[in-house]
This record gives sequence, structure tokens and C-alpha cells, in this order.
Amino acid sequence: MSVATDLAARLLHAARVALPLSPADGEGIDVCEGYGIQNLVLQQRQAQGETLSGWKVAFAGSAAQQRFALSEPVYGALTHDMHIEPGSCVDLSGLIQPKLEVELAFVLGRRLPPGEYRDDEILAAITAVAPAFEIADSRWLGWRFAAGAFLADNAAAALYCLGPAQNFEPGLHAQVAYRLECNGDLYGEGTSFGRGNTPVVNLCWLVRRLLLDDHVLEAGQVILSGALLPPLDIQSAAYRLEMLGTELALQFELAASTV
Repeated sequence: MSVATDLAARLLHAARVALPLSPADGEGIDVCEGYGIQNLVLQQRQAQGETLSGWKVAFAGSAAQQRFALSEPVYGALTHDMHIEPGSCVDLSGLIQPKLEVELAFVLGRRLPPGEYRDDEILAAITAVAPAFEIADSRWLGWRFAAGAFLADNAAAALYCLGPAQNFEPGLHAQVAYRLECNGDLYGEGTSFGRGNTPVVNLCWLVRRLLLDDHVLEAGQVILSGALLPPLDIQSAAYRLEMLGTELALQFELAASTV
């Protein structure tokens, strides 16, 4: 077994048993190697019966890119096993150090084979949008990693949840407003207007980068287009997101048997 294959298996096991790895185990991994290990993790998930359901954007903002010496965002893969239903109660004991992100999700309406696409061609392939929660969870202890190790860990992808979808209209959804509450208290609100890394910009970047990396995008796959608020440490509480004229809610609890 190669070093990369072994680390991919250890990262997947860490996610399964909710026990982090030492950041020292990820030292020296560059971005190219990180994507390679990420792909090995995905292959191992698929071999265990999981199916690819979409992709996520990470480090879309310039500040994060500068911190990790990157010149562009990065991405991770989503599988059907990561998807949870709206209104679910999520057991925090099954996660290591989860963070909640508010995002706009895009749903592909048709297959996009490798090739070059203009923005309008990419947007024409989107059939729906929905409010989304991403629950990110680093398998590196204390969220300590360099860019390559972050990518090896599948960009901290853990769980995601989509709210009610609506037909995508490029003009209408060029900017979105959002409001996040926790146990009824306001935790953040705003709009995507004026951001350099808008959801649509991130979507187009991700589609082009995935195709450049020889991934085929299939109809029905989901694109999580990047956090609209800084990631939040998740408490045992109820979270409610208002976006697109609808609501998305999740409850988080720590199982009594683990206390």
C-alpha cells in the first residue's frame, strides 16, 4: 500500500469513528498531492457503496487564499451519504469539531462533459437553486493544516442539507439575501451583493476547474458555492436559515450516551 493510499484510508477511518489525526501526519503534502489523496478517499468511499452527489467550493475569499498561499479557491467532493434531510436532528457525537456554513446550492440540470464553457453556458446548465447548510468537519486535530492536507481531507466535507429548491433564474439569483438564527437569536445576515466571490462566480470557477481536472459533471449533482458567513462552531441548538423566501432548519444535539 502506498503512503498516499494509507493516508486516504486513515482519513476516511477518522471520519467514520470521529477521532482526529495529528496535523503532523499531513505535513509536507502539496496542493497537487492533496487533490490526489482526496480522489483516493472518494474512490474508497465509492468502493464502500457511496455515490458521488456533488461538489463544494472552499477558500473562495481572498483572505483565506492568502493565508494558505493559494491563487484560487479549492474544492471537495460530496456523496449521498453526506446528505441529511431538512428538519433533522444531527448527533454531534458522530462529528469531531464541526462548523456550520450558510451557502447557496446549485443543482445541475444536465451533464457537462469536459470542454470549455462560457459563463452563460454554465448557468444554462443549472436547473435549480436552494438554501443550504454545510457541516464542515476537519479530520486534522484542532483544524490545523496546510492547504495540501486540507485538500487530502476532502476540504473538510462532512454533511450537507438542502432546503426547498426553486427554478434557477440567472438575473433573479445573481444576488441572494440570508438570515441565520440560533435558538431564535440572530447569528448573522446579509446579501451576496458586492462580494467578489459571489455564489455565481464561485459556481463558474468550480465547474471550469472540475472539468479541467477531468471530472464529468452529471445531471442532478449539487454545487455548494461557498460560505456566505464565517463558519460557526456548532452548539447543541436549533439553527434556522432564511433564504430565497423560504426556511431551512436543523437541530444539533449531543447523544446522552456520550455525555
